[in-house]
Amino acid sequence: MNDDRINPSAPLPVSFTQLRLVSQDELNRRLETVKVLQDNDTEMYRLAKDTETGEHYVHYAVYHLNVAGGAVEEEYHHLLPLEHDDVIALALGADLYVYPQHWARAYLRNGPNGGFVWYDPAGAAAEEQTYDEAAAYIREKLLTFRSQGGAHSEEDIKRLLDEMDKGLPPRGDAE
Repeated sequence: MNDDRINPSAPLPVSFTQLRLVSQDELNRRLETVKVLQDNDTEMYRLAKDTETGEHYVHYAVYHLNVAGGAVEEEYHHLLPLEHDDVIALALGADLYVYPQHWARAYLRNGPNGGFVWYDPAGAAAEEQTYDEAAAYIREKLLTFRSQGGAHSEEDIKRLLDEMDKGLPPRGDAE
């Protein structure tokens, strides 16, 4: 017996939060403006709703004239997921989620290939600290090596690089 309640024929709507990459076409198709919160020549904030899931986002867009790149106009878009209470507060006139000061949790941002990817500022801060610590470690090793003076052989340099490699954090998937 085929029970449609067990095997629905229509796919369930998928939240953008469940996708690693969201296409511009998908956002255009599913997002509708609920309320424009602020709009001027350089930036725009709006409250947007995903028509398939009912989820709400603050959509922030900034418009930039790239003078060095031949006066080409560029647009950058960011979508911050909102909780139900935040949606109501914004609709009733609460303060904006000003970018970047109030965007401390993961949000979608557009990239060079036309899609939107998730960006987590908390994770970026942790990475920055790791990079800063690695840079300080390398600087210290190089200054110590240089202060030893004299000509260094190829073997001395190889030892230095091996020692630095052992003292650095493990390489990530990007390498």
